[in-house]
Amino acid sequence: MGISCVAYAVSDGNIRRVLADPPLVWRLVEPEDDALYLAEIGFDSCAHAPSVPSLVYTGHERYLLDLDRLWDGLGACLKTCAPRMPCFFDDAQPLGHIDVGYGPALYHRSAAMARIAEACAGISEDQLVAAMKTADFDGVYLGDMWETGSAELATCLKDCFADFQAFAAFAARHQLGAVIHMT
Repeated sequence: MGISCVAYAVSDGNIRRVLADPPLVWRLVEPEDDALYLAEIGFDSCAHAPSVPSLVYTGHERYLLDLDRLWDGLGACLKTCAPRMPCFFDDAQPLGHIDVGYGPALYHRSAAMARIAEACAGISEDQLVAAMKTADFDGVYLGDMWETGSAELATCLKDCFADFQAFAAFAARHQLGAVIHMT
């Protein structure tokens, strides 16, 4: 158990749609479960429930990034490597007010994802692993683990970073934003 992070590449249009109708966040983070949306709008198990709207995705949307529990340590290492890069976790904005796990979902619009992708492209695995020795892990989720700087953790960090880099590049290439979901 622990706080895990997943993110989805999503269009700015769908982000705007969820911001305008916050219960739609459930259609994004749990698209198969109509009951979550209906409960949020006050129709728990009513026979007269309205039809459930859906978000319309382009062929590139819903690309998934799963950072599991490594998200905050990765963020600390990225801050060390690229201090001017928008922080994927800290600089994201709340996507409404609805608690979808550990607080509301967060988002970045496509312009922010393009800046993140550009900054990540300039970071090597060696730089990232070296950042484990100098990053400030004070207050970071699982900070004690990150401070060990073990070889096994470095391998996990490299894998996590490769996934993050690919996600950011994909979002930038397809002019997509990102929605972050902590569970």
